[in-house]
Amino acid sequence: MRAVADRLDGLGLSYAFVGGSIVNLLLDDPSFAPARPTDDVDVILEVVTSERYSDVETRIRALGFDHDMRKGAPRCRWVLDSLTVDIMPTEGAGMGLNTAWFKEALATATVREFAHTRLRLVSSAAFLATKHVAFVDRGAGDYYASPDLEDFITVVDGREKIVTDIDCAPTGLRQYLITAVNALLAAPAFNEALSGHLPSDEASQQRLPKLRAKLRDIAHL
Repeated sequence: MRAVADRLDGLGLSYAFVGGSIVNLLLDDPSFAPARPTDDVDVILEVVTSERYSDVETRIRALGFDHDMRKGAPRCRWVLDSLTVDIMPTEGAGMGLNTAWFKEALATATVREFAHTRLRLVSSAAFLATKHVAFVDRGAGDYYASPDLEDFITVVDGREKIVTDIDCAPTGLRQYLITAVNALLAAPAFNEALSGHLPSDEASQQRLPKLRAKLRDIAHL
């Protein structure tokens, strides 16, 4: 991600990392992250119209990115060396993107310090909102195998203060997540699938009651 950030810094536009590639960076213990490999890096970029994105594309190419020309690749998908990078504007409806909560995610993103780098990441609450939107959009109601739902559960499970994070989030974002978690808990299939989103070892499965308690706490905020 640092290679992507180094180049995007040259755009002079606000951006933040989002998506499955940052799951482990939001956890108290990165070992809680799923073993499922993430094949791309997702970035939210402060661009408000698809027309302006056309202008920005020229600047992105000048920074060393190439459009992904593989069949089915969306317009926002780029390639940087061996990385696949989705650079998504905050207003992406004209490109066929559901960018609900992208503006809020970018506005509440913060720079995080790591051992050898600094990265601007969306907040844990905004991450959950974007993942829930993605699950509703493309998850086909599959509570067992959706990678978006897996990422959602992983962050709730692996972040001790997630309930506080949500409680302190902007009002609209907070209320969206309360409603979303209530809807999840009301679905029998979600409750049946929940243990499957934790690793199968005994120690991980012992976290299930605490995970359920966190979800109930979010629902009752």
